[in-house]
Amino acid sequence: MKAPLCFKAGPAARKIIEKEGLTPDTIEAMAGAAGGPKWLVLAAMDKWLFGEWLAPRSRPMPLVGASIGSWRFAAVSQADPVAAIEKLERLYIEQSYSAKPSYSEVTTTARRVLAELLGEHGAAQILSHPWARLHVVTALCKGWTGRDSMLPMISGFGLASAVNTFNRNTLSLFLERHVFCDLRDGHLPEQAFPGFATQLPALTEENLASSLLASGSIPFVMEAVNIAGKTGRYRDGGMVDYHMDLPLSADGLVLMPHFSKLIVPGWLDKFVPWRKPRYLDNTLVIHPSDEWIASLPNQKIPDRTDFQRYSDDYQARIRDWRKVVERSQELADFLAERLEKQDISNLLQDV
Repeated sequence: MKAPLCFKAGPAARKIIEKEGLTPDTIEAMAGAAGGPKWLVLAAMDKWLFGEWLAPRSRPMPLVGASIGSWRFAAVSQADPVAAIEKLERLYIEQSYSAKPSYSEVTTTARRVLAELLGEHGAAQILSHPWARLHVVTALCKGWTGRDSMLPMISGFGLASAVNTFNRNTLSLFLERHVFCDLRDGHLPEQAFPGFATQLPALTEENLASSLLASGSIPFVMEAVNIAGKTGRYRDGGMVDYHMDLPLSADGLVLMPHFSKLIVPGWLDKFVPWRKPRYLDNTLVIHPSDEWIASLPNQKIPDRTDFQRYSDDYQARIRDWRKVVERSQELADFLAERLEKQDISNLLQDV
């Protein structure tokens, strides 16, 4: 089999890596994409990166995630990142639903997962982490996009999808980007969130759980969410920033462990195949190779369709998803070897 990981860099990121290598202090920010169960292929990499490789770091680093990307970063920002990711693995894999779950059922399950992930002290640990600075991307709904009734929601997101086809920035008519930020220090550059009306409210112990829930609140699957201390209803941050096509550093390196070779700016851009990422100059994307993915159960990474695929066999889904997590160690081991040998520059492709 070919190398299990691909390394893709923007022009500025390539120069940094070729000059300085890739070290814990080279990285200025990390990005976490939305993608539901797809994150399971990154589980071992997250544990190794935050449990070992990045552990000696002292300089503040923003971790900017949408949906499951924010959940991953909430786990690794706790006092024991490895234990927290393992807990997230277990809670996520063992989700179960009725044959046709309501929005309320899925929302209640997600709220329970987050409550167990954070526990009594998780929020305080995240907001007192010595260097990790969690940033949770959410989408404030405008008009019908904030309704949970089917017809208004279809109308709202149908119109949003139509205008997005012509100009991504017009999504601001329907969704506003709100990034709940750990504002202690290590702020992102002013231009980190282009193209949309954006607000950067403070992330607090009181709103951390509800902002994480909102960041993962998928339209037509979950209820819109009220965030503590804020007016309005919120949904999945991936609607605005799906695969984190953002200039999160002015002149430093942005690292994005990713599950896909594609970078899709916003969720609705899945229907606009000609729209390409614009802000990856400083970004290093690490993702599994096609050959490695083809060796997984069902020859693909897990995704939300698995809930239907395995609807009659809950234990089979758990078995196969756990197998993917087990196999994800191959990616972590390959990355660790590359960083020990500092030979990533020989493997770089254009992003």
